[in-house]
Amino acid sequence: MSLASNLAALARLLTAAANGIINGTTPASGDNSTALATTAWMKAEQAQETVQGTSKVATQAITNAGTDDTTIVTPKKLRAGFSISLGANGYIAFPTWLGGLIIQWMTLGSIGAQGSVSVTLPIAFPTMGFVAFANSVDGGFTATYRVNPTTPSKTAVTVGNTYNAAIPGAMLLVLGY
Repeated sequence: MSLASNLAALARLLTAAANGIINGTTPASGDNSTALATTAWMKAEQAQETVQGTSKVATQAITNAGTDDTTIVTPKKLRAGFSISLGANGYIAFPTWLGGLIIQWMTLGSIGAQGSVSVTLPIAFPTMGFVAFANSVDGGFTATYRVNPTTPSKTAVTVGNTYNAAIPGAMLLVLGY
């Protein structure tokens, strides 16, 4: 080889390195050595619990289905569908990928003797309300009140007082989805 051809070959190598072009062979799948990791290897190497690599981000549909073990879930997708409202009347709504359970509570005012009150829930259940629990607030009385809620609809529940005197109030807990 001539000096000119050697210098030309060296110039090609130096130009490639200066431009960030590095050539190498693609390591075998699962290779965790110090070998050069090419973009082909990075794109092909699927991350797993014990193997570093690239991973695909799950869609909301994949997250909701809960059956894919080859994608990762972002915090935004984990939170999608979760909502909460805290106060005397409030709710916690879990995302559909956790079954979509909604827990609602309310503080009710006085209910007349042998009377009832229909209560609109803080939010409507998308599918159905399936159980309600109520407890009287006796305001310091020692009497035993009987407060009976009906099976809730999507938007309301009726709470009855079976006691022969008015009760000062009640606490209501309703579950649905």
